[in-house]
Amino acid sequence: MHTLAFDIYGTLLDTSSIASAVAENTGCSSETASQLSQLWRRYQLEYTWRLNSMGRYEPFDSVTRRSLLHAAKETGLEISDKTANTLMEAYSRLPPFEDTVSALEALKELSEIKFLVFSNGTNEMVTSALVAALPARLLPVPKYLVESIQQYKPAREVYHGLLKSLGEPIIAPTGGPRVWLVSGNPFDVTGARAAGLGAIWVDRAGKGWMDQLVDRELGPSKIVRSLSELVGVVKELQ
Repeated sequence: MHTLAFDIYGTLLDTSSIASAVAENTGCSSETASQLSQLWRRYQLEYTWRLNSMGRYEPFDSVTRRSLLHAAKETGLEISDKTANTLMEAYSRLPPFEDTVSALEALKELSEIKFLVFSNGTNEMVTSALVAALPARLLPVPKYLVESIQQYKPAREVYHGLLKSLGEPIIAPTGGPRVWLVSGNPFDVTGARAAGLGAIWVDRAGKGWMDQLVDRELGPSKIVRSLSELVGVVKELQ
């Protein structure tokens, strides 16, 4: 039995789509909205890494709101509390990528594969997002969230916490890992590999692996261009 641990933001759900909500609620141009949404995501992740380095933890909803306000200041937009609340609500209803639902449905038919969501998000954030994005037939989806560890990816303790929750050993058994991260985020992939998990990188842009922080052996175990390729890949794991 293999377990696929899906990252949610940027893997199952399209974080870039928040740009349309930004434009609608601030009245800015589409170019400015796109710039703000990219900065929002950048600072959302950067804040989690900084918190890890400082040995501190704030819930991901707080981190997400703070990073929104940072991005707004950098793009020269004034965002009221009401607008920030509206954009945070929109963030809780991000749309899935086009291949998300069909891929999860196909995986659900495989008896030797189980999957869960593995996220930085709070329970409330992730639950709301999944309910908004997935059909009822796929719900509920099991979750493992970093708030139980109070550290963020790519801290090794987070991935080891996932393994422990699944009753899996920290050191991969002979024959390779039984728990595989599925993520579109390179930092998540290298974090998982450094902690002993397998990692499938979703290279939606098709530009290939560029991360130079770690040696090649800590890059993705497997690469797919879309989630629709997952069934073929995981069948090879069985």
